[in-house]
Amino acid sequence: MFSNSIYNKMLQDQETRLSTGYDYNTNGMLPNFLSPILYQNPRLSTFLNLIDPALIEITESVKKIQFYTNYTIDKNDRRTNI
Repeated sequence: MFSNSIYNKMLQDQETRLSTGYDYNTNGMLPNFLSPILYQNPRLSTFLNLIDPALIEITESVKKIQFYTNYTIDKNDRRTNI
């Protein structure tokens, strides 16, 4: 389905998705994966905070490839967080 389809709004209103995944864009990825002891070191904490947006961008690019190659999911649909 295309993003400007007349059925797109109708289908979005009818469905409710429960498990859409973790929202790592607002919360970050590394603080959940790494030990809090690593963030006590100020130098390492600054370095990890610099790496976190790059890691999120790499993950987003992989998700875009997954949506583009999957024929059962609309490529413009960004409601699921795989």
